[in-house]
Amino acid sequence: MSVSSIVPASHAARVPEQGRSRPLRAVRLAVSGLTLIALAGAPAARARVAVGEVLEDAALPTLGGGTEALTAKGAVNVVLFWRPGQEHSIDTLKQMAQCGEVFAGKPVHMVAVVSGAFPLEQVKAASVDAALHAPVLIDAGDQLYGRLEVRQHPLVVVADGKGKVALSQPYVRLRYCEIVHAHVRYLLKEIDAAQLEAALNPSRASFPSDDRNNVARRYVNMGRREAEASRCDRALASFAKALEISPRDKDALAGVEACATSAKRQVSVK
Repeated sequence: MSVSSIVPASHAARVPEQGRSRPLRAVRLAVSGLTLIALAGAPAARARVAVGEVLEDAALPTLGGGTEALTAKGAVNVVLFWRPGQEHSIDTLKQMAQCGEVFAGKPVHMVAVVSGAFPLEQVKAASVDAALHAPVLIDAGDQLYGRLEVRQHPLVVVADGKGKVALSQPYVRLRYCEIVHAHVRYLLKEIDAAQLEAALNPSRASFPSDDRNNVARRYVNMGRREAEASRCDRALASFAKALEISPRDKDALAGVEACATSAKRQVSVK
C-alpha cells in the first residue's frame, strides 16, 4: 500500500510543506506496523529435525562398508550429526561414545551421520580416536542433510520408535550425555515427565557444601575428558577450578599429577 493511496492528493496539497512530515511519518509507521503484523501471522519455516517433527527414515552406507538405517522402529533413536576437524563435533563424538556405554543392553539405536564430502580416512580417524562404537553413516552428496535441513554441527537428535523428535540439541560443553540420556530414559518410560524435568534442570542442593562438591566433580570430569584428548593445558585449568572448591579432591590432584608426568615425558622425548 503506497502513501499516496492513504492520503488524498487534495488534502496533501493543502498541508503546508513544513506540516507534512508528521502525518507522513505516522502513515509510514502505520504501514510498517501492518507489514509486521502480516509477517507475524505468516507460518514460520520449521526444520525437520525440530521437536515434534518426524524423521524420514533412510538407509545410508556406513564407514564399515555396509548399510544402516537412520532410525529403527520400536527403539529410541539417537542420531548425531557431526563433522571431522571441528572441535565441538569431536568433543560431542567423545561424549556420545560415553553415552553409548550407558545405552548398552537397552533398545537404543544410535548412529553418527557425516557428510560424504570428507575423506573417509579423516572420518575413520576421528571416530576411532573418540572410541565411538556406533555405526557412522556417510551422507553422499549431503542428500539427507538437505532433506532434514540440518545447518549446524554438531547436533544430537533423539526420536521415539516412530521417528518423532523429542530432542534436537545443539552443542553444549557440559552435561551433553546427561541431557541425551534423560530423554532416552523418558522415551523408554524409565522416568516420568517430572523426573525428566528434574534431570534437565536439577535444583540446587539443600546444603551449599553438597552443591559445591557437585560443581567440583563436574570440573574433575571435564578435566579428565580434556586429558584423554591430550589437551593437558585445558585439563589443568579444569582441575585447578575443582581444587579451588575442594582443595583435597584426590581425583583432581591425580589429574594434575598425570598431566605433569605427561608433559615431562613429552619434553624428554624432544
